[in-house]
Formats: sequence, structure tokens, C-alpha cells
Amino acid sequence: MNIKHLVFLLFLGLVSLGLFSQARENNSRPSASKTSPKDKGFQLDKVVIGGNLGAQFGDLTLVEVSPTIGYKLTENWLAGVGARYIYVKPRLFPSSNIIGGAIFNQYAIVEQVVLHAEFEYLSFENLNVPGERIDFYSPLVGAGYRSSIGGNSFASFLVLFNLNDDINSPYNNPILRFNLGFGL
Repeated sequence: MNIKHLVFLLFLGLVSLGLFSQARENNSRPSASKTSPKDKGFQLDKVVIGGNLGAQFGDLTLVEVSPTIGYKLTENWLAGVGARYIYVKPRLFPSSNIIGGAIFNQYAIVEQVVLHAEFEYLSFENLNVPGERIDFYSPLVGAGYRSSIGGNSFASFLVLFNLNDDINSPYNNPILRFNLGFGL
């Protein structure tokens, strides 16, 4: 099984969990005639704006700032997109800037424990060929702890693993992330 198949199966699993949860919620709701208009369509109070901050120090120094926006598809399932900016400084090479984006799914299996899957695209300089950029795709999976910090806001700590851990990867496994999310 290659990495593309594994990534597809992981995302399919998270989507299935979310759809199963949504189906259970829909079956437990009152009939359509008793459902309020607020329960249908896009709801601004389900939008979550936040981001990731990350850092790694040693032979490879990374500092990451990554704003995100997500939508709570169910009470337990958050899906969204994000932008990435990463400053990187290998010990023996000049510094570089990495830019990119990601799509993510996060599912709370219990109140404060979440599963996280993400597919990330990054573009960065090829250190061996000046002026050339490398396009790199990373499927990231892991789990973490999420805690409410008031209202619709939360903080979470994630431990992720890059399943495309080849020589061009800007990450060392495991990847530690601290996220903040603020509901509208």
C-alpha cells in the first residue's frame, strides 16, 4: 500500500466518523416540522477562526505561523483550511521561507481528546539548486488534547506524524502543535 492509499483511507475514516455522528444527531432530532430555522443551513456561530503556532530547534530550526478557519459540521467534527508560513534555518545552510496551505479534519472522540488528519502543501527553496523551489505534500495524522477556554473558544495541543517523511520533508517526527480557536 503506498502513501496515497493510506492518506485516502485516513481521510475517508475521519469523514465516515463525522457522517456517522451527523446521522445519529439527525435521527435523534425532532421531526422536520418541529425543527427551528436556526437548525438549517449555514450558521455563523459554527465558524471557528484560529491557528497554529509551532517551533522546533536543533540541527533544523523551524518557526511556524499558520492561520486557520474551520466550520463545526457536528458538535464533534471540525473541518477547515489554513495557510502556512514557516521560517526554516538548517544549521549548515542559509535560512529560507516556506509557504503553503492545508485542509484538515478534527474529530473529538471524547470530550477533550481529538483525532486530527490534514493534507498540507508546501513550497520551499531547493537548498541544492539555488532559485529552484520544491512542491511538497504532507499527509499529517495524530491526536491531541483540546480544552475549552470560554464560550466557543478552545486551545489544543496536537502530536502529529508526517506520513511522507522523505529527504525533502521540512519536519522531523513527531510534530508538536499548539492551536487556538475562537468561535464567532
